Amino acid sequence: MMLSFFAVIIGYIIVVKMDTLMENLDIQNYDTKLHSNLTEKADLAIWYDLSLNTDGSGFTNTIKCPDSVTMSGTLAGGTLENIATVPFFSNTAFVCSGSTAKGNLLITYSSGGTVFVTGSYLWSNIALQPAGGTGARTGTFSDGSGTYISFTATGTFSNLDLDRNSDNFQTFSTGTIAYPNGFLDNDDLARRTIYGYIKKDTGWYNSFTMNTPIRKYIAGNTLNIASSSVMAGDTQTGYLRLDIDNPYNIKIVEFDRARFESIQELRVSTGSTASFSTGGIGWIMPDLSLSGSAGTGSRRVFDLKNKDYALYLSFSGNLTNTGVDFLKYKITMENENGTGVYITPIDDSTNGIIKYLGTDSIIDRDNDYRYKQFEVVRENTIVSPLNNGCFFGIFFGSGCSVY
Repeated sequence: MMLSFFAVIIGYIIVVKMDTLMENLDIQNYDTKLHSNLTEKADLAIWYDLSLNTDGSGFTNTIKCPDSVTMSGTLAGGTLENIATVPFFSNTAFVCSGSTAKGNLLITYSSGGTVFVTGSYLWSNIALQPAGGTGARTGTFSDGSGTYISFTATGTFSNLDLDRNSDNFQTFSTGTIAYPNGFLDNDDLARRTIYGYIKKDTGWYNSFTMNTPIRKYIAGNTLNIASSSVMAGDTQTGYLRLDIDNPYNIKIVEFDRARFESIQELRVSTGSTASFSTGGIGWIMPDLSLSGSAGTGSRRVFDLKNKDYALYLSFSGNLTNTGVDFLKYKITMENENGTGVYITPIDDSTNGIIKYLGTDSIIDRDNDYRYKQFEVVRENTIVSPLNNGCFFGIFFGSGCSVY
């Protein structure tokens, strides 16, 4: 009888220890998965930021051209013609260009972009006078008519982006104009865009999170100041746009904000789940489907200012994607006014450093939510292996255009 009793006790102890061991292994596995997911997110966000800020599509500083250039057919004056000039990029340098009755006029800056030094007209090139001066600039072309040119340079023209590569992690420069030929400043897209990928058979992946640490981190980036965008923490009517390339499952959860802020517990307030047999591009609707319509009031509303959210995606397999290993997605947001929202917790405002507040959560086997957070720091002087924005276009399915 006693032997049976001790055998039962020993068996119970072994079972308890095995359960404890398995629980500890689970915790280690969850922690490893959280760390891996978080690192992948940080790497994508940082390299995207780097690629956009080294692809040459920045803004120029203000290019000033003379309001009016006086040209005459003889040295003594004769018939006068007032020519308006505008900034122009001649494939090798920025110039001021004007159109006359007989042909085009080009006025070119010095190599340092500080003063006008040469003029070109009807295959005649001249050095403007006085040499190296500002203010009144004159010269005479050898065009057969001895055309005389005179204009006033009202100031110096320093800090011109002569190599068309002014990318500097700024959203814009004071008093800027866009590059010719459709070049635009895309430097802050990485602060408003979340890219990600999910390996097949890995379950739910936390693709988007919004909570107080993230709101504060975004607000702390002093470069998040573009008039075309707003902080996540200032947005009560956010709309989420999802671009995803294969069949997927989606889960959106609102967490108890007070509970998280007090003990960092992710307690679900509300949640919903849906599955879709194809990928798609569109705004998330109340039933979690995607729609191309941007009609205010029809889309699912995210109150990013007052509520905590998490969006989870998983790779659902079917006959259309048996040979595919990754589910790829892109997430952006806008508010009710169509203004973009800063949703990426990245800070690139310090010279030489890019910081990212990594957050991730997973759903364990007991259907509880486990959370991890830490800051990732990288040097922004490292040459990105993702040479330019084309990497994201190729990897995420949009060619070499800005995705």
